Amino acid sequence: MILNEDKVITMMSDEVFKNVLQDRSCEDYLIDILEGITKINKEYIKRNLVFKNSELTKEEIEEKGKITDLLIELQSNIINLEMNKYYYEGIFNKNDRYVTKIKEGMISKKEKFGEEKKVIQINFNNFDMFDERVIIKFEMIDKERGLIRSEYMRVTDTEIYYINLKRVRQKYYNKEELTKLEKELLIMTTDNKKELEEISRGYKEMESVAKKISKLSKEEEMQGIYLKEEQEAFIRDQIRAYAMADGRKEGRKEGREEGRKEGHKKGFEEGTLNKQKEIVKNLLKEGVDIKIISTSTGLSVEEIEKLRSE
Repeated sequence: MILNEDKVITMMSDEVFKNVLQDRSCEDYLIDILEGITKINKEYIKRNLVFKNSELTKEEIEEKGKITDLLIELQSNIINLEMNKYYYEGIFNKNDRYVTKIKEGMISKKEKFGEEKKVIQINFNNFDMFDERVIIKFEMIDKERGLIRSEYMRVTDTEIYYINLKRVRQKYYNKEELTKLEKELLIMTTDNKKELEEISRGYKEMESVAKKISKLSKEEEMQGIYLKEEQEAFIRDQIRAYAMADGRKEGRKEGREEGRKEGHKKGFEEGTLNKQKEIVKNLLKEGVDIKIISTSTGLSVEEIEKLRSE
C-alpha cells in the first residue's frame, strides 16, 4: 500500500479520471459537469451520451499515438475531456492538437456537409491561467461585435473551455461559498478521504464519485499506475528545468539581443539533450524501469541501453 487510510488518489490522475467518469454509477455526476460547463441540456446529454475510443490515429508511422483522456460523442457533438495536472510549455498546443485530429477524423469519414459535429474541448487545469474565472470559454467569433460567419460555423465551430481547478481550491480554502458545480470540480482535486466525504455529503451524484475514488485508491494496480504517473511527471519536470536553466545561461553569454535569442535557443536545445542523458544515467543507477524512462524522455530503449554502457 502506498497510501495511508486518510488519503485517496485524486481525479487528477489520468486513470482515476477516466475510471470515475466512465463508471455507470457516476453517470449523473458526469452529466452535471457537462451541463454546467457547456450549458447543453441535461436530458439531451443523458439520452445521447456515448463513450468513444480514446486513441487517435497516428499522423505518421514514426509519430507517437496521441491519447485523449476521455472522448464522448453526443448526437451533434464530440466532447474531449482533458485533465492537465501540471503546467508545462506547450501543454495547450498539445490539447488543441487533439481538436485538430478529431476534426481530421470526421473529414476522413467523409461526413456530408451539414452533418459534421461540433467539437468541444474541455481542459481541467490544476494551475492558474489567464484570469480569476473558474470557467473560460473560447470560440471563433468576431471579437468586436460577436458576429458568427455562418450558420454552418455556428453548428460546427470548435468550443474550448479552460477550467481552473486551482481557483476552485482557493475558494474552498478561503471559505467562500461554492456552487454545486464548483463542488463537483473541487472533488477532482481532493486527496483527503474525510474532505472527500464532507464535500460530497448530501449530493447523490457526488457521493457515488466519492465511493468510486475511495475504492480505486485501495487497488494495488491503481496505486502502481499512480506511482508511475508521478515518476514520469517528475522526470519530465527535471528535464525541462535543466534545459531552461542551461538555455538562460547560454543566452546570457551573448551581448547583443539577436545573440541572446540565438544563445537561448541553442542552449535550450543542447541543454535538453545533455541533461536528458545525465538524468537518464542517474535513473538507470536508481533502477528505474527502462520503459518508464523511455516514455518520459522520448528516447528509445536502444538509446537508453547505449547510455547504460557509456
